[in-house]
Amino acid sequence: MGLQEHINALPLRRSWEIPSSEENICCIALQQDLDKLIPLVKNFPALKIRLILVPDLSEKGPMRLQLPTEQGPTSIPLANLQTTASIPPWKKLILCRPDASGAAVAAIFCRYLATRGIERVLLYGGCPRTFGVQPPLPDFFSRYAEQLQEVYDQLADDASREAYAGRIKALMTGNAGWLPLALHQEYYHPHVHPERGDIMLDGGVSDMVGAQEQFAQSVGTDGHIFGFEPLPGMAELARQQLAAFPCYHLQAMGLGDAPGEVRFRYLRDSSRIAENCGDEDSVLCQMTSIDAFVRKHHLGRVDCIKLDVEGAEMLALSGGKETIAKLLPKLIVCLYHQPEDMVNIPLYIRKIAPSYKLYVAHSSAVFTDTILYARPA
Repeated sequence: MGLQEHINALPLRRSWEIPSSEENICCIALQQDLDKLIPLVKNFPALKIRLILVPDLSEKGPMRLQLPTEQGPTSIPLANLQTTASIPPWKKLILCRPDASGAAVAAIFCRYLATRGIERVLLYGGCPRTFGVQPPLPDFFSRYAEQLQEVYDQLADDASREAYAGRIKALMTGNAGWLPLALHQEYYHPHVHPERGDIMLDGGVSDMVGAQEQFAQSVGTDGHIFGFEPLPGMAELARQQLAAFPCYHLQAMGLGDAPGEVRFRYLRDSSRIAENCGDEDSVLCQMTSIDAFVRKHHLGRVDCIKLDVEGAEMLALSGGKETIAKLLPKLIVCLYHQPEDMVNIPLYIRKIAPSYKLYVAHSSAVFTDTILYARPA
């Protein structure tokens, strides 16, 4: 199948369009989001809610919920999602908050349903399309058709091709609902992830270090991780939080194409190189490159490199081309910060080291977390 044909054949996996016709519905929600049922039944009276699955339902909690409908109060059965022996055949509708926490909850539910063979769901957050939406790029495919096809042909498996085609359609339509969710967690592809004893370079840390703690647990006491965070204050906070992991070595510098100084615009967990050096909220930060760091510290091997550097992934790869070509580390590189990275990053990696096998996977219900995973064949 060609890429364009694949794009045209994709199903919409997560839709905010609630049907106005009569439908049998199975709702899925946390207890905190059950209040959204009242506006749902009010605004869509034709829906027939048959069951509500609540993952955090207490064994001592109520087993039925009363809802007001046009025909009068209706009693709906409640059940715990995890203890349900079989998922009913009715359409699945996820109730979630219209914010980042709601997006995270939706992704968890969608991933769970996917393990049960269910990939198409409805979403409701109290208003239409509350997350997973951005301005569309309708000409994205036509602008890069040849290069996109080249990358698509080089991907190692069907799941990667599905995720890649889904990303393109999501960019073209402005709707992240086209993207399939990987069953594995972010940064941990079955074929490419940090492993015990690895020497790892971790580009992009911030002060939210949950991923870094897991990296440290993965490489264990036999491994070493060198983390790079350019903002000095954030680097210090991360260093304090990671003090319990002696294998993790935090560097107060960013990864780019060369050592030097660069001003960063401070945006907490998405700080990036400032477009205008006169920005009031910018901070002067130290930079290094992968190749310069490897040479300076005499690293005889690098087993894994992760790059989540807010749009500077190509710069960091350029600054690490000698290391990548010579040492062939596993690569975990974000593709979602800039649309053209969908083309530039995979083709650049294959140019540096043609032996790499490429995988693509997506890990959220929004536009973030589309990642390229690469390892030498």
